[in-house]
Parts: sequence; C-alpha cells; structure tokens
Amino acid sequence: MDSVKLIASDMDGTLLNGKGELAPAFFSLFEKLERRGIRFAAASGRQYDGLRRIFAPVADRMLFIAENGAYAASGEEEWLVLDMDPETVARVIVMVRNIEGACIVLAGRDSAYIEDKQPEFVREARRYYTRCREVEDLLDVRGDRLLKIAVYDFRGAKKNSYPRLKHLEHGFQVAVSGEKWMDISRKGADKGSALELIQRKLGVSPEETMVFGDQMNDAEMMRQARFSYAVANAVPEIRAMAAFKAPSNEENGVMQVLGKVLDSHAPHGG
Repeated sequence: MDSVKLIASDMDGTLLNGKGELAPAFFSLFEKLERRGIRFAAASGRQYDGLRRIFAPVADRMLFIAENGAYAASGEEEWLVLDMDPETVARVIVMVRNIEGACIVLAGRDSAYIEDKQPEFVREARRYYTRCREVEDLLDVRGDRLLKIAVYDFRGAKKNSYPRLKHLEHGFQVAVSGEKWMDISRKGADKGSALELIQRKLGVSPEETMVFGDQMNDAEMMRQARFSYAVANAVPEIRAMAAFKAPSNEENGVMQVLGKVLDSHAPHGG
C-alpha cells in the first residue's frame, strides 16, 4: 500500500455509521494522510453543500464527488458539472410520478427541489440535501443546472422503482444508491468517471488509488482503483467486485483500513 496517493470513499453505509455520522477521529487521520501526500475524496450521492458541512474543518483541502458523479470539486473549485436539459428531466419526472410509492428529489447545482409533502420523505430528503426547497411543481423549476433525479421509494428502490426505470439505462446513468433510494443522471455521470477526472488532474493512476463502497452506485468507482474495498455490510454484487474487504461501517471499517495505510507509509528504521 506504499504506492497509494489517492483515497475515495462512499459516505452513507461506508464511511458514515448507520446514523449518518462521521467519527470525530477521522480528522486526525485526514491530517496524517495529508502529511504523507495522500489526497482524500468524499464520493457520494449527497449534495456538495452537505458534504462540505460534514467535513467543514478540512473541506477546503478535500476533493468531492457529489450527486453520484454529476458534480466534482477540489475544495471550493468546481471541476465537473454534468447537467441535463430541462425537457429531458421533465420526461423522466412524469415517468416517475406514475410509480406507486415513489417521491422525487430534483437535484440542481444550487439547490434541491421537492414537491411531495409526506413527512418521512421530506425528512429523508432534507437529511441528504441540505439546500432543499419545497415547490408546487417540479416541472416549473427554472434557473438552475439540473444534475440528478433522485427517487425515494417507500416500497424499496430495488424491487419497485428500478425495474420500472431500468429501461432508461441506454440513455441515462441509472443506479440504486440505497434501500429506498435510486438515482437517474446524465450518461457518464457516475463516481468512476468523476474519479477518473480527478486522477487525471492530479496525475494519479488507478494503481495508486484506493476506494471504499457498499452500493451499486459505487460499482464504476470500484473499477477505477487497484485497491478496491467493500465494507462488510455492502450488497453482494459490490462484495464480489471488490479486490479487498473492510469491516462494516458500524465498526469504522474505512478508518481501520486507513490506519493500516498510514502504518505502511510510516518511516522505517531508526
């Protein structure tokens, strides 16, 4: 692991615990990684604003892959914005509205937008989208760059929404991102492509990259790194795809592996 120069980790179900919390000890680990010249990226379906809040003490020194790869930044410097045209977005919104149990978060660069008022959905939407506005009709949203349509499915994304929207895969990026969540974004807007962009900008190869994930929206990222880790609580497909295993998110598995990376980078002798 001496060759690792870039680490990217998924957030929910991976780096964060089941309550969506980041262990305070992360920040001292981050500073140790930084001193060794190792860059760290948070890679998430979450909104950029929310990710910056989680990592506030070090956000300006971090890399971010937000909205499942539709957006990427280095600190406050925007590196990638992959938006969709409003007509395309409108067609998909109308399609999702016909799925029983499905609610929509329309994720823009500046804000997220919701129209459904069911309390559980509103609570979950605001948990992941810190900049979030309630509107009467999502089809009336104007003046923002639309990055993603996130579907919250009360009946379960994998068994209810995904089968009904899978046919969109020829023209869109379609991925299940949690038990009740799935995302639809522009073709090529995925964590792996965003990570590849970051690698190019930093001059880092896949052989020098380590990633962590748990859900199918991490699949492309897994293929972009030699050191790919699935946490113990990952879905079977990701566990099968990953080169290595890490303890679960509840055991701070990512941080346990990072500790070992730092040990392998430690000066020897003396």
